[in-house]
Amino acid sequence: MSPDQPDNNADSADTNMVWCQCAACGSRGQALWRVLLAEGAGAALLVLLSCLPAAAEPLHRALAAGAVVALLVLLSCLPAAAEPLHRALAAGAVVALLVLLSCLPAAAEPLHRALAAGAVVALLVQCLDHVSGAQLNPAVTLAALVWGRVSWARALCMAGAQLAGAGAGAGLLRLLRAAEAELCVTQPAPGLAPYKAALLEAVLGGCLALANCASWDVRNAGLRDSWPLRIGISVAGMSLVAGELTGASMNPVRSFGPALWAGNWTSHWVYWAGPLGGSLLATAGYVSAWRPRATHAPAKPRAQP
Repeated sequence: MSPDQPDNNADSADTNMVWCQCAACGSRGQALWRVLLAEGAGAALLVLLSCLPAAAEPLHRALAAGAVVALLVLLSCLPAAAEPLHRALAAGAVVALLVLLSCLPAAAEPLHRALAAGAVVALLVQCLDHVSGAQLNPAVTLAALVWGRVSWARALCMAGAQLAGAGAGAGLLRLLRAAEAELCVTQPAPGLAPYKAALLEAVLGGCLALANCASWDVRNAGLRDSWPLRIGISVAGMSLVAGELTGASMNPVRSFGPALWAGNWTSHWVYWAGPLGGSLLATAGYVSAWRPRATHAPAKPRAQP
């Protein structure tokens, strides 16, 4: 190749790298208020949908599941050509219907609770990943901060929105199930020391952080379409492992909302120290050991006059 000819391969490589980096960018490029609205609404739905273990008849569960799928399709497709404000209003209306139709059928058995938790997370990631990154969890936001995806200021704003959303979701839960004041309050199992529960929550939070780091890795940019399913299965699996021991919170705001309305702060520190500590250590380890280093194409020789 002569010096004055452009290096198309290098340009293509640079373009592909930029695309890979942007494909997993989540909240980048989004107005901050949209990101905070998505994180707050998502945290509210996360608490509400995963904390209503009212058993329902199989037919009712099946009908509700079908309605949820139909509404998800509507949310994804109907407002695509509308203005941002119209899309936000349409999304809010559909989410409201989604809450009404999907909150009651979650069954109470551990297996069903775990599957329901995974399905709720998968649903919310599918709906909000392209808006805010669908973090919905201060431990995941901390991982994004360590990774370099968000600034300190943005991370604090997102964590605040998540806390507010969790409080709102738990408030709606309390309104619907007022007779059960302790509903969905996470506490270590009887006989399990709080420090052991914190250690277990740290392991779970670290695993969740590793899953998110893997999704942000540019080498996995081609797998983004299946990310909601992958994270949902991960959450369901960890819920099965630890649900009977700690409640498998993995998320400080998931525990904060119900504790706030119940006024029960017993061992609540477990669900902050564990997930946040595990997320910090796991993300720092991934960044240090496995994150690919940025490579730059060699400078192209300048054409001679």
